[in-house]
Amino acid sequence: MHCSGVCVCFSGVTPKCCVETTNRFPLEILMKVSKYEVQTSLGVCAIDALVLHAKDKRYCATPKLQRFLQTLLKLKMRHGLKTTASAV
Repeated sequence: MHCSGVCVCFSGVTPKCCVETTNRFPLEILMKVSKYEVQTSLGVCAIDALVLHAKDKRYCATPKLQRFLQTLLKLKMRHGLKTTASAV
């Protein structure tokens, strides 16, 4: 799988940790996010990150996007789209 320079992504085997993050995502990808997980550096992972789930892809985002994602997911829920957010 190949990703453009605007994201860090992966598919297939679920990785245990994000190793780098980005805060630049096209709105098209953000609108497809159905849930996210919080990765912290307090456990086995080296960095704090948000793992975004969009369709069958996952993206590693900076934790600074969490507030925006919470708002976006709430708006999507109000308009009848199924979404969930979770913290790990």
